[in-house]
Amino acid sequence: MSADPDALRIEAVAAEGGPLFRLTGYLDLSTVDLLRSTVGPACGTGEEVRLDLSGLTFCDSTGVGALVWLYRRASAGTGRLVVFAPRKAVREVLRISGVDRVIAVLGADALPGAAPA
Repeated sequence: MSADPDALRIEAVAAEGGPLFRLTGYLDLSTVDLLRSTVGPACGTGEEVRLDLSGLTFCDSTGVGALVWLYRRASAGTGRLVVFAPRKAVREVLRISGVDRVIAVLGADALPGAAPA
């Protein structure tokens, strides 16, 4: 039996300037708990927490709610949540929901360790 290719996978990446998590797969009702339990503790540290969404292929309203939850957790102290490189479909969900007006959404070129353009 092979792993579900749409399942959410979260990789913690070593990077300067605070925690960086690379998300791949689907962020939906069945996977938000994994996101909260994996990234949530980092959002309580007062650091800037970065999410690389370049591998995220789907995000529903439950996923958007989880991102808002992470944002609130980070913002409750001196921390910050920043989202990088969402694909077109995910970026559109963030735009339609208005989340991109609250959470910083940056391009792939701004990712820590990205090669200068």
